[in-house]
Amino acid sequence: MASLRLIYLPLFLLLPQSIFSQKNHFNNSIALNSNISTDLNALKAQGNIDFVFKNNQISNLYADTLVVKSYDLRTAQNQPVHPQWLKAAIVPAAMISAGTITLLVERNSFLSKYTIHDKILELFPGVNTSIDNYLQYAPLAAVYGLKAAGVKSRSDFVNQVAITAKSELLMTVIVRGMKFLIPSERPSGSGMNSMPSGHTAQAFVSAAILQMEYNDTSPWISFGGYAVATTTAIYRMANNKHWISDVLIGAGIGIFSTKAVYFTHRYRWGKKSNMVILPAIYKNGGGISFAMIL
Repeated sequence: MASLRLIYLPLFLLLPQSIFSQKNHFNNSIALNSNISTDLNALKAQGNIDFVFKNNQISNLYADTLVVKSYDLRTAQNQPVHPQWLKAAIVPAAMISAGTITLLVERNSFLSKYTIHDKILELFPGVNTSIDNYLQYAPLAAVYGLKAAGVKSRSDFVNQVAITAKSELLMTVIVRGMKFLIPSERPSGSGMNSMPSGHTAQAFVSAAILQMEYNDTSPWISFGGYAVATTTAIYRMANNKHWISDVLIGAGIGIFSTKAVYFTHRYRWGKKSNMVILPAIYKNGGGISFAMIL
């Protein structure tokens, strides 16, 4: 019996202390929670948002462990969210919409394609040149010329060829399809394939590729490309080959085709780090391990 008393005595001495320490810890935790709540209210009053994560680690006798992180909500709210594809679609959508408006308004309206075309012919009387046949490819030639000269660009040569081919293909499919489905007489009366302008679409594909590749290097490079593309569009009208609606819609198609390809292209080619070769040691010999990221 004496030995049992010796065993129970430490338990009676330690148990109240343990309960008392747990109670103090719980009370301190409540106080801490109250202080945190006060701090959270102060932060919220300043326009901040707080994330509180709770984790019950041992038992319900212990207070939850609180981790508080403060994040400035006002800064996030004031920053507009514009996905890349949405921003890229603004310009081509505006051009196509403007071209469509010139088709829908009254013939005598100052926004009519007929009225605008008469003004173009007044500004450029007697123009008869084939320079627009070459200007449409000038920005694209600049892309590969700058790349050959070693000017820093966005894509390597192999990916550049793939992007160019896909952009040209998408643009050609859209332009040819519209010419077939929407017969429209040219201003000169030389054909029924006026809508949209293929030369203008090609020029703006070239200019958009130049912009995507070299705009970070120098904005003046992309500005020059679009200046050449715009000149091509003006000559198409001055040569009495296209209406304003044709060139506006063609320009929108050219930019859209290029941006769509860039935002969907996966750079699978031209990478130097997509292949790994390592020595392998086995129980009865060795060899080489080979891996490639496809």
